[in-house]
Amino acid sequence: MRLKSLLMPLVGAVLALGTAQASATTIDDLLQRGSVRIGVDLSVPPFGITNASMEPDGLDVDIAKLLASDLGVELDLVPVTGQSRIPSLQTGKVDFVVASFGIYPERALSVAFSNPYGGHKSIIIAPQDVQIESLEDLSGLTVGVPRGTAHERILSEAGIEGMELVRFEDDSTTLNALVAGQVDAIGTVNFIAAELQERYPDRNFSEKVTYLESFYGVGVRQGEMELVHWLNTVLFVHNQSGELGEIYRKWMKTDLPQLPSF
Repeated sequence: MRLKSLLMPLVGAVLALGTAQASATTIDDLLQRGSVRIGVDLSVPPFGITNASMEPDGLDVDIAKLLASDLGVELDLVPVTGQSRIPSLQTGKVDFVVASFGIYPERALSVAFSNPYGGHKSIIIAPQDVQIESLEDLSGLTVGVPRGTAHERILSEAGIEGMELVRFEDDSTTLNALVAGQVDAIGTVNFIAAELQERYPDRNFSEKVTYLESFYGVGVRQGEMELVHWLNTVLFVHNQSGELGEIYRKWMKTDLPQLPSF
């Protein structure tokens, strides 16, 4: 009796852990269900937005529609946030996550990634007449960055003597600071830089230095290698056909970078 009473809490904990983890999903499961649940974040333009018709839209939404079409099943878009992407996969709330899901080693401990379907560069942008050929050339300049981003971390850790780093609340206020002449340059991403150049063609803003290149893929649960292989296959086909490039240019206003593979 004593041994049984000691084991019961342990058994309960194991059972609870098992129910918290969703069982592996296969292609056949999705086909038999007739739908695929894809997590998207509609708060991160141009990856995910709610358009003027109050419908989900954006780069990630177009990729999700492409995947559902290739499967021949209905698309069930499930709203996620940056913080809920991994839990939504692990608990079976979604089958895939297509939500500007950057491919990083620490995330690969919790989820499996497809090959990339897109990527972006972190760059310095400044007026054309400002000479910047390396990060060291930021010495003596005032540089704006969005607070709490990789731009802030990388540039603050670069140890550039004489550079003044000015932190803003978000990308929008950082861009406005450059347009208003409050800073000499900003750290941003290439698709935002393309938007800036499109909005202010007469201001001659130009890309100066690339200091980080990132890629994002479709996230699935660990161990679902059949789904990973299928995703890699269809993304390869659409990349070769040019369709990925068309979707990317539609939203990013710039060309799809060359995509690496695992």
